[in-house]
This record gives sequence, structure tokens and C-alpha cells, in this order.
Amino acid sequence: MAILYESPVCLAVLNPKGRDPYLDYSHGPDCYQGGVHAPINFHAYAACSNGAFFDSTEAVLQDRDRFDAVLVLIRRRVWITLEAVRTLKKAGLTVLVAWKECSHNQISGQLTSRKAVRAYGEILRLADGILSPTLAWPPRVGLVDQHDFWRKMKFIPTPYPVDFPSWDFSTAVTERSGILIGTREFKTETRNHIHAITRAASLAHEFHIPRVTVINSDKAKGLRIPRELEGAFPPGCFHIQDTKLPYPEYMKLLSSHRLIYQMDRSTVPGQVAGDCLLARTVCAGGSSTIENMAFRDFSDDGTIRMRNVFERIAQILHDDDAYTAAIEKSQRIALKSLSFEAVARQLGSWRIVTEKP
Repeated sequence: MAILYESPVCLAVLNPKGRDPYLDYSHGPDCYQGGVHAPINFHAYAACSNGAFFDSTEAVLQDRDRFDAVLVLIRRRVWITLEAVRTLKKAGLTVLVAWKECSHNQISGQLTSRKAVRAYGEILRLADGILSPTLAWPPRVGLVDQHDFWRKMKFIPTPYPVDFPSWDFSTAVTERSGILIGTREFKTETRNHIHAITRAASLAHEFHIPRVTVINSDKAKGLRIPRELEGAFPPGCFHIQDTKLPYPEYMKLLSSHRLIYQMDRSTVPGQVAGDCLLARTVCAGGSSTIENMAFRDFSDDGTIRMRNVFERIAQILHDDDAYTAAIEKSQRIALKSLSFEAVARQLGSWRIVTEKP
């Protein structure tokens, strides 16, 4: 275990009645352990601040003196989060809230009942702070007025441990080849998964790409469409990763590719792009928050910039110097704005976190 900096705050992250068990990051993020959730996504807010991740409100209260604030994740069953927020506020803790599934489409899909909308409005009213890991703000509903809503709101991206050597999953540049499709779901329309695969086929022909890999996460059913699309690729180019990989093996697969390509337009925080930062490779084609920050030259929101993105992709696929420069640029940006230390400082500068209620 390693502590490379002194975090100005200590944060508890609570997924009330969730599936992920308690994890303590008081000594920093260890190197990867099998079966343990990696310190990414919302776990990372706890990990970067030497805090802890909880699934129980009662457990947070038992250790309450350790934390400056509790970040409570808003779940699909919104009233479960409301119950946790009420309990923590009654106990006098500083409470932050954030949607666990936080794209526009995901939030809309979770606010489809009067009960959910009413509970969410009450959460916004009670919370001391509202954290958004994306620049796509959550909706304001209920009795919280606009002034209070914006006073409480803060954008802080999900951090990635690029500042910890034990989380460097890079592969030698000479051992990398081809493109990995970053998305996996055909059913989620905003992922544009089929478009990403077919566009990769065009890129493979145009730029003589030796391999394109697609991850199938939907068992036998998920194989049907990729198999149908295989004929669009040059012979021997198309590969399907059909078994679920442990996180280190997935990262090894990621870093063995020259480029990760996707067309995700779902306003998500950007886990694929964050994983690319740890793999020290390039993420292109999507428009997630982390892509827009760390891979700005290669991100694409679906506008006329697409042609420019293709030209940059072509360059880094064949020019080692340009490829290395793109990776170095993304790492500089990540260290400044997305690293564990950088995000811990952002949390520490949020007065709502450091001021006791």
C-alpha cells in the first residue's frame, strides 16, 4: 500500500443496500487484488481521499468521526437513498449526493414514477452538496430553488490513480497493434455500438489496420450481430473476445491495442477513457467527460469534427512519435485534473465538504 500525498479531506462513499462490500482505503489504493473492486468510478472518490466505501448506513455512522462528509449514491430505487440521507442528516453528518448511473438517459429512466421524482426532490432539498461526475448536470426537481441548487452543485470528475505506479498497466508500444472497440452493448442506443464496429471496419480497410477486437458481454446471444458484421472487415482482422476477463487481464487486452475506439454519446463520466489512462493508450471517437478532458484531440460529439478525428487516428496508428506524444499529453492532463491527488484537492476546496453543518 502507498500514500503519495496527504488528502485534505476524508470521504465516505455510500451505496445504500448495494452489492459492493465495504472497502477501506485509509492506506491508499493497493495494487490490484483479485475479486476486489478496482479504485475506479465512485470507489475512486473514497480511494483518493483515503476514505472508505460502504453499503450500509449504520456502518458509516459507527465510523462517523473519521469522515468529513458522506457521498451517498442515488440508486434506481431512489427512496432507499432518501432514507439513508435522512438518517445521516439527522445524525449531523455532511451529506453529498450523486447519481450512481448518471447519464441523461439513465437518470430519465430512473425517474419514471411519481414516488421516485418526489424522493429525488427531497434528496436535493436535504443534501448539503450535489456532486456531478459529468458536465451533464442532473435535473432540478422538488422544493429546492434554483439558487440553492446551483450553490450545492459541483462538477468533480471521477479520478483515476495515474499517479500511482502500481496502477500502470502499460504495454511496450512495439507490442501494441490494432483497435479495440470500447463499447459492448447493442441494446443501449446512445452507445452507438454497431456504428462503432462498422466504422472500425472502414478504418481497417482505409488504414490497413491488422486487427479490430470486440468484447462480447452478452454470451451466445451477443455473438449473432458481430458474426454478421465480420464480413465487413479485411480477412483475419476481426476478433471477438468472448470470455469475461478479470480486471488485470482486461487492462492487458486494452493496453495491447494501439487505440480504443467508440462512439458513445451518452454523457457518461467515461470509464473506458479512464481505463485508457491507466493502460497508457489512446481513447478516440466518444464524448464522455474524461475523453473530452484527457483526449480532447480525439473526442467526437458527432459533429463535423469527425473528419479531423479520423485524420488524427490515422496519424497515431502509423507514427510512433505522434502516438507517444498523444499519450504523454493525456497523462499530463490526467495528472493535473484527473489523478487521485488532483481530485482530492478539488474535494478539499469544496467548502461544503470542509464546513461542518
